[in-house]
Amino acid sequence: MGDTKVPRAAVLRMNRCLRTGSDRLDLSLCSMSTLPERLRELTHLRELNLTSTHLTELPEWLGEFTGLTTLTLWRNRLTRLPESLKNLTALTTLNLNDNDLSEVPESLANLTGLTVLDLGGGNRLTEIPRWVGDLTGLTVLSLNGNPLVTVPESLGNLTALTDLRLIRTQLDEVPRWVENLTGLTELWLGLNRLTEVPEWLGNLTGLKELYLNQNRLTGLPDSLRNLTALTTLNLRSNQLAEIPEWLGDLTALTRLELQGNCPPPAIPESLSRQARTSRLWRRFLEGLDH
Repeated sequence: MGDTKVPRAAVLRMNRCLRTGSDRLDLSLCSMSTLPERLRELTHLRELNLTSTHLTELPEWLGEFTGLTTLTLWRNRLTRLPESLKNLTALTTLNLNDNDLSEVPESLANLTGLTVLDLGGGNRLTEIPRWVGDLTGLTVLSLNGNPLVTVPESLGNLTALTDLRLIRTQLDEVPRWVENLTGLTELWLGLNRLTEVPEWLGNLTGLKELYLNQNRLTGLPDSLRNLTALTTLNLRSNQLAEIPEWLGDLTALTRLELQGNCPPPAIPESLSRQARTSRLWRRFLEGLDH
């Protein structure tokens, strides 16, 4: 593809990168259905940002960029990925959020250096391959928005995870393998079909942020009182009839969301007192029956 068919902004940015020798290139918002051949002159790149470029396909020669550590393909129109991505073994961050992928190619199993893998957004994955559990260096895994039918137990091998995102994935229960992820500090389970929270979730004592909003919860297990490191607890838009007294003992909380539970649950005195005397944000209790 000649430069005459490439957006001017993209040409200018590539030329600047060639001139300066920079190892970072940002082509975000440069509309093009595929990557220009000119880009092949920049195989020294370590970071390539292709956010919102309207890409519908990726060329096989992208596998020549073997020094890439960060590849951002957020918000494009990709339906498949080239096999050559298996050559990008230096990658630590791969963002495929908000594309149109219905499967994850096995070639990605070769990317064992990944620490961040984002498969969320508008993708259409119904299953996650078992080999994703072999990417044991992952610290962040996002599967948000995929209509998952099955989630393999092998993901329980990802014990380095600190951030797991399963928002709007049609879950009707919290997968038991999550119990193995004792290093988690953020767990996102909002917009699912959960009717209960398992007792074992209280064993994840490193959690600082827990999102259970917009499910079908009617109560909380007493084991959650062990989550004393929690700073954020989102329980919006469930069916909670009451708030347990022990919630007031989670003194690290700075953000508590209870709106949207109908009818509004009664707030225990311990929690009302904490909201008045601690860092807890009062606005998250506004409108509730104290």
